Amino acid sequence: MNPWGLFTAAGCVVAVLWLRRHHDNLGLSQNEFWASIWTLLLGAIAGAKLLFLVLGWEHYARGELRFWADFDVGFVFFGGLVGAVLAGLLFARVRGLSFIRGADYYAVAIPMGHAIGRIGCFLSGCCAGRLPHPVQLYESLGLALIALTSRTILTRVESEKAPVGAAFRCYLILYGLLRILLDPLRADGRPERFWGFSHQQLIALLIVVAALIWHETTRLRSSALKE
Repeated sequence: MNPWGLFTAAGCVVAVLWLRRHHDNLGLSQNEFWASIWTLLLGAIAGAKLLFLVLGWEHYARGELRFWADFDVGFVFFGGLVGAVLAGLLFARVRGLSFIRGADYYAVAIPMGHAIGRIGCFLSGCCAGRLPHPVQLYESLGLALIALTSRTILTRVESEKAPVGAAFRCYLILYGLLRILLDPLRADGRPERFWGFSHQQLIALLIVVAALIWHETTRLRSSALKE
């Protein structure tokens, strides 16, 4: 196994073990917990591959990549995030669970595991930065700080000092901003530009805006209930 695969697997294991420690807080039984993990994992893989197909279809059209033969090549994180969210929403709806309640815990687990995975990117040389920037390590450090911040907010959510969903919104905003800042330092071939932004930066910007609107809507609703 190459360093990318090793550290990605390690990141997934760490994230899942952390979530398992909190499965009672997630409102899940042991069976429901593992069912949710597999559901979100499949949603993440499908979403990550689908977005790569949308953004990198030329590679398949030119015959540089084949879908099944090169399936392990080409995954986009934001596609995986959206796929996991949609899978989580579906799972919660079918099981009659609160998606937002669980999302706050994933706001800690996702950046925690992602931070470890990015170290594998650095060791494998993928997602490289422009010299002299080890952009993968910048992102790993940023993700570790996001995980710590989300954990702090989650503690406030658990003590009912912050609204449910606050930690997840924080994760979305901070990671979106991190990608907007770091993507210009990447040197892994991103020719697509819209008003100076890459596809990934635009997606990150949309996620930040959506999370901010969600935050403001929650704040206004809370204020209205207190009046």
